[in-house]
Parts: sequence; C-alpha cells; structure tokens
Amino acid sequence: ERKRGRAREREGCVVCGARRVKEGEFGDRGEARPTRLVHVHTWVRLIRVASAASLSASAASNMGRGPRGDGVETAPGDFDVYLLAQSWAPKFCCTNAKKCTAVPWAFSAKHLTLHGLWPGFLEPRDGATYPSSCAAKFKLLTDQMPRDYIDVAPSFTRWDPDRHIAIVGDLAKHEYKKHGSCSGLPPAQYFDEALRAMRELPGDRGTPEILTRNVGGTVDAAALRGEYRSRVALSADKHCRLAEVTSCWRKQPDGSVGEQCDCPPHVMKGRDNGRCASLVVAQLGQCLAADKR
Repeated sequence: ERKRGRAREREGCVVCGARRVKEGEFGDRGEARPTRLVHVHTWVRLIRVASAASLSASAASNMGRGPRGDGVETAPGDFDVYLLAQSWAPKFCCTNAKKCTAVPWAFSAKHLTLHGLWPGFLEPRDGATYPSSCAAKFKLLTDQMPRDYIDVAPSFTRWDPDRHIAIVGDLAKHEYKKHGSCSGLPPAQYFDEALRAMRELPGDRGTPEILTRNVGGTVDAAALRGEYRSRVALSADKHCRLAEVTSCWRKQPDGSVGEQCDCPPHVMKGRDNGRCASLVVAQLGQCLAADKR
C-alpha cells in the first residue's frame, strides 16, 4: 500500500487541493533534473514574484523612452497639449553606453538635449494618454533637419559629408512616425516647433543655467522647478540622478506650439520624481559601478 501511495504521488496526486509535479517536467531544454516534488502553489507564487520583478524592471528601463501610458491612433491634429521631453545625456550614457552619442566637448555633454516633442491629451481617453502613429499626410524627407539639431539633438541626425548638412537619422524618423504624424504638421515645421519651444525655455536653448553651472554636482529640485514659468516633470533614477525634464505646451489652432502650461496630473504622475529633494547633475563619464553590471 505504501508503494502504491508513493507511485500515486509521483504521478501527481491531489494534496490539499493542489497537484504535485516533478521539477523535471519544467526543464527548459528537456534536460534531466533530480526528481523533487514541488507543490503547484509554490510554482504559482514563484511565477507571480518573477512577473512582478519583470514588470518593475521593464518600468525602470522605460524611463525616458516616451510618454507614459498607452498610445492610440487618432486623426492628425486631434490632441490637446504638447510634451517637450529633454534628456540629460551624461546620465543616459552611463546606462546606455552603446547608444550614447555625446562627447566631452559637445553641447550635449553639459546641456539638456531633445528627446521628443509629443502630442498628448489633457485627460486620458479610454486609458490612452497620447495619440500615436497617426495617418500622416506628409513624407519625411532626408534633408529636413535644422542645423541646430547637431547640437541639441545629435541622435536625431546623421552628417552628410558630401553636402555638409545634417540629414534625418533613425531616431528622427521614429519620432516623426510615432509622434510627429499626430501633430498634423509637415516634418520640417514639426522639427522647427521643437526648437522654437526649447528657445522659449530658460538658459541656452532650453537648459537653465542652474544645470550648466552645477555639472558634476547637485541642484536643489525646488530651485530647478522654479526656473520654469509653469509646472514641469523632473525624471530621476533611484540615485536621484537627473534623467529628463518634461515641459508642457498649449496647442495653437493651427497645430503649432503655444505657450508653456502646467503639465497635467497624469504626466506628473508618470514622469516626475517627487521624492528627490536634490538632483545629481551627472558629468559625462562619471558613472556608478552599478551602471556597468
């Protein structure tokens, strides 16, 4: 009878309302593993913990990669507000070395650079916070990048040595296809509008002096917020290193960028780090040991 009982356990009997299974049944490549009985409830708990960890890692890796929430396709021009996202390249380079385009003597080493100009909604629409990948009426030509993009958005451009001009890079193509297509503006005007908004911000082309003066040090978060006319979102990592500044702008009737305005609550919730009283303004090349793991 004891032998029959052990055989039933090995086949998978019901114990306390749950089946027991062999660990070997879960082999990734079908390899043999030591036979050990594992309660199904234990596996469920482990899967839930792993899923939660995966979601947390995904959320952390997405910081600065675009507006939070889900996007929805709308008619071009059907949105309420613009988000202007500016990245601090030295911090980005610490955690994304292979995608880093900054060099010590470049503008991007000591100034905020353009991540994107994104049409958005003041209030979520059926859970979506921004329009995405709309049916654009315009084609993105290869020579429509303003000269300033070499400084303020180097990752948007590629240098054409024959014509000595900055042409559209892969990131610019991505940004226009996903976000610019929903602005209703032709590509040349869309990229110009981002520059115009940056010039309206304090400092040198959108970087407050409090940042350029404290590269390699720290700034008071409240003081940085006070540099702007309206409420902005400050993104930072767990070490309180500044990652991005997001400002918000009214949309003009013709689809162009209007005056700066307070960022709506869902933007502040998704893109602002309110826990850091001071922010580290990373210097290019000075990274943490943990960044290289």
